[in-house]
Amino acid sequence: MPLAETVHMHYEYLFWSMAAMVAAALAGGALCGRLQSVKQLVIGLLGWAAAIFAVVLLLARQGGFDELAAMLSIAAFMFSLVIGTAAALLTRRIRLHRQQQQMPQSLRQ
Repeated sequence: MPLAETVHMHYEYLFWSMAAMVAAALAGGALCGRLQSVKQLVIGLLGWAAAIFAVVLLLARQGGFDELAAMLSIAAFMFSLVIGTAAALLTRRIRLHRQQQQMPQSLRQ
């Protein structure tokens, strides 16, 4: 049976890893939201989520979560797709709104 300190360290490592994954998904979604077409956005998000999948799989195996590595990496892939998509859609909406606000000003000049 593992020591309480070891279990606490594993859960703390897992918590910070998931927080970093969410931050990476938000950043990736915000970057992909700046792409020109929806096709590029989807391809970018899938690539970003695949990269997160690979990193989580590698780090989970090294971090003492060998038996959970597959499940954690699949969950990270799906979460990063959802979070990244939300961030990308929000980014696109903000950019479109700003472009629409600037367009009438440029016509006035």
